[in-house]
Amino acid sequence: MATTKKFLIVDDDADDREMFCEALLEVIPNCNCRTATNGRRAVLALDEGEIELPDLIFLDINMPVMDGWQCLSKLKETKAYKAIPVIMYSTSSYPDDFEKAHHLGALCFFTKPSSFNELKNSLALVADHVNKGSLASITHCSPLFL
Repeated sequence: MATTKKFLIVDDDADDREMFCEALLEVIPNCNCRTATNGRRAVLALDEGEIELPDLIFLDINMPVMDGWQCLSKLKETKAYKAIPVIMYSTSSYPDDFEKAHHLGALCFFTKPSSFNELKNSLALVADHVNKGSLASITHCSPLFL
């Protein structure tokens, strides 16, 4: 029996969190999709054991309290979390954000797709790597992510 994959979606937009989890569940039906409303809430939930260590974290950039950059830095400097792959995503398509994500230790960066089907297609590529246990091989995001 396959292990249930665990994902953490960190985004301050409730609609985006819901759509993301819905798309993930369509692509990986047996996954566990947990959410947090900002970086601080995500780190606290992990610290307190409210959320099991995920297989992958999707992290928005622009959020109140603790933004995605601050959260990514915190995750990568914390021994218990630094090995968790993080994919940054945002409405931004600014090239410096791609570079910053890489520099801070993110697996990759993608711009939020404009439709549910585009999101599902992008997540299907990630799911393929997750299912093969080859997340580390995502060194550059596919054009669907950019």
